[in-house]
Amino acid sequence: MSTSNNMLNILTLFSIEEPVLDADIICEKLNFSKPTGYRYIKDLVAHGLLQRLYGGQYTFGPKISVMDYISQQSNPILRLSIPLMLDIVEQTEFSCCLTQFYEDYCIDIHHESYKDSSLLAYGRGRPRPAYVGAAPKIILANTAMKIQKAIFQKYHEHFISSGFVETEAEFLEKLNQIKKQGYYLSKGELEPHLGALAVPIIYSTKAFPLALSIVGSVKRFNLIHVETIVEILTKAANHIESEFKNAE
Repeated sequence: MSTSNNMLNILTLFSIEEPVLDADIICEKLNFSKPTGYRYIKDLVAHGLLQRLYGGQYTFGPKISVMDYISQQSNPILRLSIPLMLDIVEQTEFSCCLTQFYEDYCIDIHHESYKDSSLLAYGRGRPRPAYVGAAPKIILANTAMKIQKAIFQKYHEHFISSGFVETEAEFLEKLNQIKKQGYYLSKGELEPHLGALAVPIIYSTKAFPLALSIVGSVKRFNLIHVETIVEILTKAANHIESEFKNAE
């Protein structure tokens, strides 16, 4: 494996559960000799991607924060989406999220809260499961069948225990129905008190769809007119899609 891959593998070890790692643990996890592992870590520190804390402990460095800032400022999807999301929040009085699928989990790449609502436990960049909630379901419904099958095989126990489906065939059919419907409404899937309604943003044939969703309490979702919200979200999603098609 190349040096660049080895150094990237060090960065992928850090997580919410393990935001700080000991240098010896890093070497052990990745099967590096100590001289080799220490050299990689030293180079990552020199580039600001890691920083040393104390006693051989390391965490992400300041360059990571800079890179995240650049991503927020330069991402054309965000530039297009944020004004629309602010408008959605104003119209619906719900919070609004833009969600991306990566490997086998979802992450919110942006969200706008209604009146500083603290309902959302998951913020920008925090991984969340690919098997519960409106955003993951609408994204999966608009992806290739081989990906759908892979997700079911990995998380079939979750899909079964939640009562979503029992078999792979049912899973594929359910996703097909969601795709035809054009949206997915969840109540209490991710968190018992929260509901969400999501539509897909299919902006490229070479990338996973995004999900544009509103989030609020289940009590509020019991009172909404679903078709009106779907129309608002779909209009915004269509605008983003058309802007990207015009840019291609």
